[in-house]
Amino acid sequence: MSNLQKYAFAFILALSLHFSIMGLFAFNFISEPTPTHQVQEKVPEIIEASILDENVIAEKAKELQQAEEKKLNQRQQQKDRFSEQLKQEKLRIEQVKTKRLKVEKAAKVEAKRLQQVAKNEAKKLAAIKQAVVLEKQKRIAKEKAQAVEKKRKQEAERVAEEQRKVAAEKKEVARKEAEKQQKISQEKQRKKELARKKVAAAKQAEESRVRAENARIAKKSTADAKFLIERKVTQNWNRPSTVSGKLACTIRVGLIPSGDVMSVVVVKGSGNQLFDDSAERAVFKASPLPVPKDPKVFSKFRSFTFVFSPN
Repeated sequence: MSNLQKYAFAFILALSLHFSIMGLFAFNFISEPTPTHQVQEKVPEIIEASILDENVIAEKAKELQQAEEKKLNQRQQQKDRFSEQLKQEKLRIEQVKTKRLKVEKAAKVEAKRLQQVAKNEAKKLAAIKQAVVLEKQKRIAKEKAQAVEKKRKQEAERVAEEQRKVAAEKKEVARKEAEKQQKISQEKQRKKELARKKVAAAKQAEESRVRAENARIAKKSTADAKFLIERKVTQNWNRPSTVSGKLACTIRVGLIPSGDVMSVVVVKGSGNQLFDDSAERAVFKASPLPVPKDPKVFSKFRSFTFVFSPN
């Protein structure tokens, strides 16, 4: 069964149910007595009971009225339910109708698509047939071309073999000539390297001699500077009256290139504080100290130590 037939059957069934509900609703509405008649039917009972207590009568009337109102509410709720069911059924029927229209539309689209697919398949089949024919033609042409190419390669290989033989002979001659030239070049290079090593050795010997001379000069300059510094500090030293005997202390001095003293620290005392203090004063008093002019030699005097022993 197709989708269209399914939805047509559902539509007919929904429509039948819709009419059934409308018939029940109409029957119920006709069969129900109106509230006015019921109230009027109860009035004679109240009149006939006029000899009873008025409170009991009022209470009874209230109960009857509440019961009647409850019954009316129930009937109204039932009517509302039927109305809602009818509304829902109408909505469902509309939905079924809308869905049926969509299915019909989709069926038309699908039919159109299938027609297009059939056309496309026919085109593909024709293209495949044409491709098979072209492939066969290409294969035949390829086989012919391969035969021609094979013959050409065989001829090219024969010519290439002859050329290789000639090239091998030339290569052998060139190799022997290259070996000869290489030996000549190596001999020249050996002589050149030997001469370079001689020059380098002489240069290194000269540099070693210069470094040794510079080191000797720097050592002498350092020793001379220390001697002059110690002598100047000693010349500026005032012996404290209470200091006697041979005393010595180790002093670290910080200098700037001008020889000016920046700091003085006794790193190893003599055991006599007056002597150590007098030594510090002597260093400051002797500032600026005679330092070497060569920056490399002076670098040793930026911060140096010496033993102060004036005796």
